[in-house]
Amino acid sequence: MKKYFFTIIPLFSLLAFFPFECAVRDAGIFKSENKGEIFKHQVFIDKKHSLASVDILTIEINPQDSKIIYLGTRSNGLYKSADAGESWFKLEDKNGVLSLRANIYDIAIDASDTNRLYLGAYQDNKGRVFRSQDAGDSWEEVYVVSKEQYAVFAAAVDNYDPAIVYIGTAQGGFLKSADFGKSWKLMRWFDDVISDIVVNPQDTRVVYLSTFNKGIYKTNDKGLNWESFEAVLKEFRQAEQVEKLVIDAQRPNIIYAGSKFGLLRSNNSGGSWQPVNIIIPPESTVISSLATDPQNTDHLYYGAGSVLYRSLDQGENWTVYEIPSKKLIKDIAVDPVNPEVIYVGMGEE
Repeated sequence: MKKYFFTIIPLFSLLAFFPFECAVRDAGIFKSENKGEIFKHQVFIDKKHSLASVDILTIEINPQDSKIIYLGTRSNGLYKSADAGESWFKLEDKNGVLSLRANIYDIAIDASDTNRLYLGAYQDNKGRVFRSQDAGDSWEEVYVVSKEQYAVFAAAVDNYDPAIVYIGTAQGGFLKSADFGKSWKLMRWFDDVISDIVVNPQDTRVVYLSTFNKGIYKTNDKGLNWESFEAVLKEFRQAEQVEKLVIDAQRPNIIYAGSKFGLLRSNNSGGSWQPVNIIIPPESTVISSLATDPQNTDHLYYGAGSVLYRSLDQGENWTVYEIPSKKLIKDIAVDPVNPEVIYVGMGEE
């Protein structure tokens, strides 16, 4: 997800001003059907159009039907596939609320009703949250930030009580809805940009959020009280600058954090952190794309530049795969039904 603070004000790419054919054509989505051994540029829309010049920000797979995939883009709105990425189409809002040029930073799907989606977005100079209840055919705006130039980077749904939705803003607001996004309550202002939110799938009272400069916070009561891990993260230079969190779905005491330092892991629900022995130098690049295999969480993936790294033993050893693109890996998604299938989204910094 996402993003140094200076990208909060989106700079529209050349796509906004020049014809499609003039753009660099190595962005979009790459798909592997064998855990990264071979990748195919999976960008077909129709005979005249493709995703090859569209910068991807986020990927979300429908948890009940993994053939359905959503893509959030920079300045190009929202795309969807219904056939596991073989073809794509742009979602055009029947209500005219969601712009075709919006930045879509995060997509949250209600696992109990996958027709219900939430978007963390930036549109018309403000961060906004949109909700669809018909799998993306139509949208309504359910939240907008108070000031211009601040995006909404993070959204998450409680899988035990799907009426509960969380969002995190670039203003530092952590907000909670208990009625599917109809109304919101501010739980806390954090003195930093909120970059990611993850909910413990086995105990949804436990929620983690990350920030761009102040590390990671945890609540054990759905946002009423918070514990900061900024001090323990400062043991590792620039580790408090966090962009991505991943929680181990099978062992939720294990959490991974992608930071400017590199990749960190906690084995005790955030109480302490250790560096994962990745094979790039510390502080050489921000780890902003990170995923685990939901069926075997020993299998771990991260992206650095245009290179995908895969470990089958929780980060002890790594296999390296270069994506045939000059763009950067912005997000990684593993098919929850067939984890041999991996999607990698490419885009600009």
